Amino acid sequence: MLFSVIKFTVRPGQGAAWLSLIEDLTQATRAEPGNVLVEWFKSVTDPQQYTVVEGYTDSEAIGAHMDSEHFRAATAGLPDLIAGTPEIISGHVEQDGWGPMPGAGPHRP
Repeated sequence: MLFSVIKFTVRPGQGAAWLSLIEDLTQATRAEPGNVLVEWFKSVTDPQQYTVVEGYTDSEAIGAHMDSEHFRAATAGLPDLIAGTPEIISGHVEQDGWGPMPGAGPHRP
C-alpha cells in the first residue's frame, strides 16, 4: 500500500471554507477504486493544523487520484486557504489495510 501523511496549516478565518473543501475532496476520494483510506485529523495543540492520512493500493491508484477532477479542484483552492506549504511523509507499507495493534486491546470481562 502507498501511504501518505500530509500536514496543512490553515489561514486564520478560513476554517469553514477549509472544511467545505476537504469534505468534498474526502467523499470523492473515498469513492475511488484504489483508495484504501483517507482520514482527517485536527491538531489538539494547534487549531489551524489539519493532517490527512491516505492509503492507496498502488502507484496507479494514487496517479488516478492526482489526475482526478476533484483533486485538481481542491488543489486549485488550496493557496487561498493555507498559511504555508503542506508537509508530507510518504512511502510504501507492506500491508494492504488495517491490522490489530500488537500488545493493545480492551480488557476482557
